[in-house]
Amino acid sequence: MSEEGMETFQVSPQERAERREAVSEKRFLHVTVIDHNPVIEGTDEVSYIDVRIPLTMVETGLKMIPEGKLGDIDPGLIVQMVNMGAEGEIIRMNEEKKSVYVRIE
Repeated sequence: MSEEGMETFQVSPQERAERREAVSEKRFLHVTVIDHNPVIEGTDEVSYIDVRIPLTMVETGLKMIPEGKLGDIDPGLIVQMVNMGAEGEIIRMNEEKKSVYVRIE
C-alpha cells in the first residue's frame, strides 16, 4: 500500500546482492594505541585508543587521535601508505611506555 504523496519501490535480489558486496568491500584503517603511562598518577591505569577509520576518510579520521598519542609516527606517512595501496599491518611499534599498531582491514 502506498499513502498519498509517498512513493514505494522494489529492490531486485540482484541489486541487494550488489549493495551487500559494496558494503563488504569497504575497508578500514584500524589504529590501536596503548599508552602505559598512568592516566592518573599513582595508579596502574593505561590510556587506550582503538579506532577504525574508513579508508575514504583516513586523513580526516587521523585527526581524531589526540596529538602526541602516535609518538613519532607521521600521520601523513600513514595517509601516503594507504593511498599507495598498502595492506595488512603497516606499523607495529613497541616502546617501553607505548605500543602503536596500525593495520588496514
